[in-house]
Amino acid sequence: MVIKFKHSATCLLVSLTLLLSGCANTGSTLLSDTKPDARLTSGEQSKFFTASGAQGCAVGAVAGAGIGALAGLAAGNTKKVVAGAAIGGAAGCAAGFATNYYLDSLKKNYATTADRLQAMGKDINKDTVNVETASTAMKKVISENHATLTKISLQKDKAGFDKAGAAKDLSQIDANIKEMKSQIKAMNETKAGYKVALQAQKATTAAEKAKLATLTKENDQLSAQISALESEANGLYSQRQAISLG
Repeated sequence: MVIKFKHSATCLLVSLTLLLSGCANTGSTLLSDTKPDARLTSGEQSKFFTASGAQGCAVGAVAGAGIGALAGLAAGNTKKVVAGAAIGGAAGCAAGFATNYYLDSLKKNYATTADRLQAMGKDINKDTVNVETASTAMKKVISENHATLTKISLQKDKAGFDKAGAAKDLSQIDANIKEMKSQIKAMNETKAGYKVALQAQKATTAAEKAKLATLTKENDQLSAQISALESEANGLYSQRQAISLG
């Protein structure tokens, strides 16, 4: 009886983790079909951050689902296995269990601290350029969306207001915000992964210590760029939340 339950619970766990990881990659189909502004999705950097966010969420969801299901499995309760996996999977995606993924890949691919630092230098520099490119596109969209929201706010109570057109504009802005939040979340996961990896390095030589200090500073600068961009996106979100067409 116990063996049978454990087999069934294991199957449930595998199924749930696969389901959670699939949801993390594909996104919800219940949201609006409006596509975000093409400027947010056309560049290679946007594709990278979108893919990174999905991958990080998937890894976190699977890890969290496994942890959440352990209590139910140990207690011999199928319902608790299901509930624990679902709750743990959602928490894993949100909490960013995947921040250690970059460090693990460095350990796997590079045997020495010097080689890992060199690889991190290239990665941080590349992602700094990616963030700068993405920021340029986002800031243009944010500026235009601010103007659109201001126009709607000023006109929505006037006679002859085009409510249908405004609703379409708001749907577009909502899609833009969703895309920007997704990419910024991936950026934050990326710089957090760098921070974890940098803190884990054991520099012994003067050259390694100097390189580590330089990379830490560069990652701090990357983090500041992301925070500034996130602040602008949050400002747009706040303005959007204040508008209702009734």
